[in-house]
Amino acid sequence: MSSKSSPPTEPSWTTSLGKALSPRSEWPDKDELLDVVYWGKQVLSLLVGLVFGFTPMTGLLGIISYVVISSVVAQHYVTKFQKVDEEDVGGFWELSKEGFGAAFATYMVTWITVYTYTMQN
Repeated sequence: MSSKSSPPTEPSWTTSLGKALSPRSEWPDKDELLDVVYWGKQVLSLLVGLVFGFTPMTGLLGIISYVVISSVVAQHYVTKFQKVDEEDVGGFWELSKEGFGAAFATYMVTWITVYTYTMQN
């Protein structure tokens, strides 16, 4: 008689959020931590886009500043707040590029929209 094991279940978003907001959480599934980093970058991109749009920051300085802020915040969140060794999740570059394309698009759309709206009114 063979015993069937149930497939691993995906963590709920409330469980992941609770772990994300608690320091030194256990992350047995590193993909869950990378998902939290991905969505954290989305929220950060929205906030930075709003701030840079209202300040008004323009040009290459705005883009470089966003890239630095996004990379540093993700790095510090994983290594300082969650106390996870960055090599366990693929290293610095893996954390930096995790969700970068989508987060950068969110940042650009927010930044341009807010800047355009505030400069025309």
